[in-house]
Amino acid sequence: MAGLKAFELRTKSKEQLETQLVELKQELANLKVQKLSKPSLPRIHTVRKNIAKVLTIINLNQRDNVKAFYAGKKYIPKDLRAKKTRAIRRQLTKFEATRITDKARKQKISFPKRTYAIKA
Repeated sequence: MAGLKAFELRTKSKEQLETQLVELKQELANLKVQKLSKPSLPRIHTVRKNIAKVLTIINLNQRDNVKAFYAGKKYIPKDLRAKKTRAIRRQLTKFEATRITDKARKQKISFPKRTYAIKA
């Protein structure tokens, strides 16, 4: 049996993927028993890779569901947020950067910028 194709696994439902995972794990256990009598068993490699593919697709589907759940909400779990760089994540937002304190606002009102007409 050749390895499973990821695009085929994406079309399957969660229940189908879980049943396939159980079957693959049982097959791996049987192959490990057979390995005792026959030292070289290359099929173990493909079965292990197939298990990894199925688990990857299950995790991707779960992640997509969680992303859809948190879409448009104010707070998002850290592992779903954009990573970017530490400096960018610490930067002030546009709103925070344009905020002005009460004292600075009063000072601006009391002492507006002076404009002069220059005689040419």
